[in-house]
Amino acid sequence: MFRLYALLCAGCWLLLQTRGNAQSRLFSQAIGGGLFAGSNYLGGGLVYSPRLNFFCFSDHSALSIGANIGLGTTINDNYNSNTGGNSTSIFMTNVPFLLTWNFGNAATNKACTKWGCFAGAGYGFQNASRGVEYIDDEETTTNQVHVSGLVLSAGFRLPVENHSLGIRVTYLFNNNRYNPDITGITGIGIDYNIGVKIHCAR
Repeated sequence: MFRLYALLCAGCWLLLQTRGNAQSRLFSQAIGGGLFAGSNYLGGGLVYSPRLNFFCFSDHSALSIGANIGLGTTINDNYNSNTGGNSTSIFMTNVPFLLTWNFGNAATNKACTKWGCFAGAGYGFQNASRGVEYIDDEETTTNQVHVSGLVLSAGFRLPVENHSLGIRVTYLFNNNRYNPDITGITGIGIDYNIGVKIHCAR
């Protein structure tokens, strides 16, 4: 009876360990900041990037679906020769949904390599407002920014003091006609990969 009890306990412990290892491979997340720029537009904010590694080739290679959720402010410097510079800071959101291939560093939380990279594509949108200065009638108004369409993403990851940092670049194509003066939004950011420890990177 004692042996059966010990065997059941050992089986439960092994199941929990296996499940925990699988979960650490399946879900990854990062937090950081970014700048978003386009024609007549500039914004910046915090970025949270969760992703689900739905197909793991190994601990060092995985296909994932996820998003980069950017929340912050629009920063738009307007200039009027009569009044001088006028700065506005208005709430903005930038959210691309991505299918991404991850390799090497932080591909999963179990990845233990000195460097890594990723590349992906998907659909995204940017909603914000920007200040526009009309010099003729000396009136300032707000122009809405609604950009949406195909988005491409790429970057690399590297260890810093046994932790993992990532640098990413995205480009959101403007496939709608709401803001014809904005052909696309370029995003540049730095991320901290949560839960990734690169003990063997040295």
